[in-house]
Amino acid sequence: MPASYALLFPGQASQKVGMGRALAADSPSAAAVFALAEEVTGLPITRLCFEGPDRDLVRTEFLQPCLAATSLATLAAALEESGAQDPSAPDSLASVPNPPRALAGHSVGEIPALAAAGALELRDAFKVVAERARAMAEAGEANPGGMLALIGGDLEGAYALCELVDAGGPGFRLGVANLNAPGQTIVAGAPEALKEAADIAREWGFRRALELPVSAAFHTPYMEPARSRLAELIKDLPVRDPRIPVVSNVSGDLISDAASVREEICAQVVAPVLWSRSVQLLFSEGITSFFEVGPGNVLSGLLRRIIPSARGIQVGEPEQLRSLADSLNGTIHG
Repeated sequence: MPASYALLFPGQASQKVGMGRALAADSPSAAAVFALAEEVTGLPITRLCFEGPDRDLVRTEFLQPCLAATSLATLAAALEESGAQDPSAPDSLASVPNPPRALAGHSVGEIPALAAAGALELRDAFKVVAERARAMAEAGEANPGGMLALIGGDLEGAYALCELVDAGGPGFRLGVANLNAPGQTIVAGAPEALKEAADIAREWGFRRALELPVSAAFHTPYMEPARSRLAELIKDLPVRDPRIPVVSNVSGDLISDAASVREEICAQVVAPVLWSRSVQLLFSEGITSFFEVGPGNVLSGLLRRIIPSARGIQVGEPEQLRSLADSLNGTIHG
């Protein structure tokens, strides 16, 4: 019988200058997705993705739409390669002979995952990701913060460390932001709280504490203004039940109805990303192959740490499309 597989859509830290350029040159469907992204967002997405410079690409308000565009263009190119009639249609992925069992996206990657599942029209997905990016960037300016990767140790230690540091002052100071994989937990919060955490991380069993190159505490209460803005936007957009289940970053469970999609888009920016739990859920459902759709191999690397026996397949360049196209058509067995 056809292999059971899922699609994963990457988030920030997966980008590189030049992403999507070869795909857009080879695939009319990919080029059309980039053009639509530019039209909807008003941003120079093709220039930023294809040419950079990196100092502009990495800015949150630019990077999130660029990553979403690249992932959705990659998927459109793979659907075109598979022979799909309309690779940009919301139900195109669900209509192939052997659709994926489920989808998941890391942080901003959840927006292209929801679009691929048919819950959002492409045009509306770009509206959402552009507003998300602007709102999160502005929330970061209003509430300066950062993020710290705790390497080694365990999740209980990360929560205990955050609780200790958070109690050292008024209001929110530090919290867990990404549960990425065993031995890699991201915490986020106020700059002085991050320094305190880094200084005592070894005492709590962590080998290293690495400051990440971001200027905001994503997936924490500092992003509450962004949550409110997304709630205002999403109430006026048409949202459908996903035709393919999407794993929630917030709960680690499957999203299967439109109301949950609306709630997820808003809640996700202030809640920790439960990535390890999301992947474990997919594996428990019998999924053993995972296509990383978009730039980089960050999610494939995390996959190896979460489920060493799982198979991660990168799909970000023209020569990598065939493996996904074959799975979409059910011509790969195993």
